[in-house]
Amino acid sequence: MFSIYLLRTIQYGAQMDLAQRSSRLGSWHFNALTRRTVWSAQEYRCLGFEPGGCVPGLEAFFAALHPEDRPLFEAQRQALMAGERNDMDLFLRVIHPDGSEHIVHERAMVTRDPRGKVLNISGTTQDVTERKQQEEKLRLSARLMDSSQEAMVITDPRGKILDVNPAFSEITGYRREEVIGGNPRLWKSQHHDADFYQSLWAALGADGYWRGEIWNRRKDGDAFPSWQTISAVHDDQGHTTHYVSVFSDISSLVQTREQLAYQAYHDPLTGLPNRLLFNDRLTHALTRAERDGGQVAVLFLDLDRFKHVNDSLGHPAGDALLRAVAQRLSQSGRKEDTVSRIGGDEFIMLMEELRDPQDAAHLADKLLRVLAEPHVIQGHDLYVSSSIGISLYPRDGGSAEVLVRNADTAMYQAKSAGRKTYSFYTQDLTVKATERLQIESDLRRALEQRELTVYYQPQVDLEKGRFIGAEALVRWNHPVLGFLPPDRFIPVAEDTGLIIELGEQVLREACLQARRWLEAGIELETVGVNVAGPQLQRSDFVSTVRRVLAETGLPAKHLDLEVTETFIMEHADVTFDQLHELRALGVTLSIDDFGTGYSSLAYLKRLPIDRLKLDRAFIKDLPDDEEDAAITRAVVALSGSLGLRLVVEGVETAEQMAFLKNMGCREIQGYYFGRPVPAADFIWRAGLD
Repeated sequence: MFSIYLLRTIQYGAQMDLAQRSSRLGSWHFNALTRRTVWSAQEYRCLGFEPGGCVPGLEAFFAALHPEDRPLFEAQRQALMAGERNDMDLFLRVIHPDGSEHIVHERAMVTRDPRGKVLNISGTTQDVTERKQQEEKLRLSARLMDSSQEAMVITDPRGKILDVNPAFSEITGYRREEVIGGNPRLWKSQHHDADFYQSLWAALGADGYWRGEIWNRRKDGDAFPSWQTISAVHDDQGHTTHYVSVFSDISSLVQTREQLAYQAYHDPLTGLPNRLLFNDRLTHALTRAERDGGQVAVLFLDLDRFKHVNDSLGHPAGDALLRAVAQRLSQSGRKEDTVSRIGGDEFIMLMEELRDPQDAAHLADKLLRVLAEPHVIQGHDLYVSSSIGISLYPRDGGSAEVLVRNADTAMYQAKSAGRKTYSFYTQDLTVKATERLQIESDLRRALEQRELTVYYQPQVDLEKGRFIGAEALVRWNHPVLGFLPPDRFIPVAEDTGLIIELGEQVLREACLQARRWLEAGIELETVGVNVAGPQLQRSDFVSTVRRVLAETGLPAKHLDLEVTETFIMEHADVTFDQLHELRALGVTLSIDDFGTGYSSLAYLKRLPIDRLKLDRAFIKDLPDDEEDAAITRAVVALSGSLGLRLVVEGVETAEQMAFLKNMGCREIQGYYFGRPVPAADFIWRAGLD
């Protein structure tokens, strides 16, 4: 019988130990009468000891406690013993012999006799370290969820919303109670198709998460871009228990990204597509044209003498003019055409689905007319002409690079033809373009080494029968290309800005030569020097003339500055003050190529000029052409009525000279009296040596 009882006791003890071990709950008992303490096996383990590895009791327990928790435990134990309380319930930290820290939940209950004296104290010690850690993690997660600036959504495996955080409400406008129990489809936008969502769920199933940019919708219906991560939460068996979605509103980021993309592909000044975007569109257009057997046109447009505007009115005016030009170009083409600014004063247009090359010519002609209309900039009427080059696919090239280059080459041909026109590309232009680049490079060197020569063409007074003046004309004997006429290199100088240095060199040499002639007793009234538009538009041009006169010692009255009528009329507001300042220096001013610029009589009266130089175009067919004869008579009368001297250019025959003399023309210039020659030959021909 005793053995059966003993066996059952042992079995009960083993079962109790197993139960306590699985629950990590140890028990202890203190007999106040015997002062004996008994610990269960699990009690030892909770305190870090092997069962039976120490003497159970207050001393061993106290030694295992964390030093900072001992005062708390001792205070409550004393309260129990003193009868101030009958139980104890607190969490304590214990230090195991291996140094690890554990959290235990300590409970105790006291038994007293009728007089209140302590008989027994029984208690339990449970290791709750893992539970406390999990609770701390949950508290931390809750704090993170509540304080996060990103929206968080927790759903069950079927998509039922279990919880959202405050940031979700802040971003979407939905209150928590409005979405709990609902489905995330509530804020689904219409920006994505079914394939997008199928791909999303496929990634979730395969990888357990999805991350990407997705458009959602706020409560007010406004769609917004978000960066979203969806993660699947699994249990120990690998089953999905929850989905956690985290997203942020990236509207400002997307807006910045779009702005950066726009800036990367558009000109910041005009808002037009830049070279990068133009090349991309041209490349795609060529692909379509090759597939469909179509044609494409590229129009390369350059504003003539745009630099003059910057030099005279400043860069703000130049920028305003470029914006105005961009607007006119955009309004002149077809809706499907691309207008681009590729830098400086250069624009380029793309015409797709071209039916006939003449369509490109018609557009170019329209652009020339549209741009020729005055632009009101800062209170000034600015007249801008342009030169346009046209290349065609497939005739002139098969790639974007080649077509743009050939259109650029054709544009320079248009400039060489006199500007204000357009030119189609031809193979010959490539040779000319190469030559032009060579001329530009060599011209820079020639200016540095002063290789240019000034020639002089005589001006004759028919009544006095002698030379009264000379026009200084620059010439260049190129080491490879030979003797180059001015129309081969002057346009290059104007386009590249070299005309400023070239013009000053000619001015200085002409003034030096005129002074030498004066010192030698040769009485020429004036030496004429042509002034290019870019020179006159520079704010320091008057001071340059003053300085050159002072440095060369030439009296101002012997210098005649010639400015073309066309330039004066196209830049009236800019040049008027400059001409008056030059006149105040004492120099003579002449309007060159008179008759080609449509001057008004009222404006001529305001100009501080001394002479008109009738353009050779009206002389070449005299005396046979009645219209030219009538024009010449009118100019003679006009100059006389205004009190201006008249010089007739381009006189090449005795018949022309006699006709002009009978008409009352006194001052003549042309091949009949002499071609432009070096200074030494000029003196010999004049018979003044």
